[in-house]
Amino acid sequence: MNQKAPDDHDPFNTKRPEVYDLKGLQWLLFYPAAWGLWLYYRSLRWRLDKETERQLAALPSPRLIAVWHNRSLIAAEWLRRTFDPPRFACLISPSRMAAWEVAFFRFLKLKVIRGSSTRRSVQAAIEILRALREGNDAGISPDGPSGPLYSFQEGAITLARKAGASMVVLSLNAGAAYRARTWDRHLIPLPFAQVDVLVRIIEPDDPMWGKNDAEVAAKVRSILLEMTRDPFSQPEN
Repeated sequence: MNQKAPDDHDPFNTKRPEVYDLKGLQWLLFYPAAWGLWLYYRSLRWRLDKETERQLAALPSPRLIAVWHNRSLIAAEWLRRTFDPPRFACLISPSRMAAWEVAFFRFLKLKVIRGSSTRRSVQAAIEILRALREGNDAGISPDGPSGPLYSFQEGAITLARKAGASMVVLSLNAGAAYRARTWDRHLIPLPFAQVDVLVRIIEPDDPMWGKNDAEVAAKVRSILLEMTRDPFSQPEN
C-alpha cells in the first residue's frame, strides 16, 4: 500500500489532529495480551556481539534509532532492554490500530510520541526533536506507518541532523519466524527463537552527513537493507 500524500490544501497536516487511544472494554483485552507478550519476550534468545554492545553502551545520547516497521513487535523489547525506557521516545501513528501498539509500548515504560506523515506530522517532528535535544533517545520507523515497504523517508535524517544525534541503524532477524500478511510482512519470531541483533552506528562527525538529506537517506537505506535478512525479494526503491 502506498503512503497517502498530505492534503494539498493542508501540507502541514493541521486538519487531522485526531489521536486514538484504547477505551473501555478494549483494556480488558489488552492486559491479558500484554502479559502474554511479556512471557513471549522472555522466551526469545537475543544475540548481539560483545564489541557492538560495548560501542553502543559507550555512545552518548542523544541517539536516534532507525528500524523497519516490520520489526517493531520485537524492537520494543530490545529497546526496553538496551536503553533507559523513561528516556526513550518512540514515534507511533495516531491511528486507531496503532492505539494497541501505543498501549503496549507504554506497558514497557517507553515514552510515546504520536504522529505520522499524514497526521500530526509537524507536531510530532517538533516533539521528537525536542526530546532529542533534551538528551533523550528516540526510535523511528523510516517506512512507517503504511509504507511502501523498506522505503526510507528523509525526515529521520533531518531529525538526526538538527539534533546533532548519532543514528543507530538497527536490524533484528530471526530464521524461525512467521511473516504476517500485512503490507510490511511483519516479522514474528516463533517462541524460543534466536533473534540476531545487527547494529550500525553513524556518529554526527561521519563524513556521510556532508551530503544532502536525500543522499544520506538513500545511503542509510542501503545499509539497513544489507542488514535485513528476509526470505522474499526486497524492493529496489
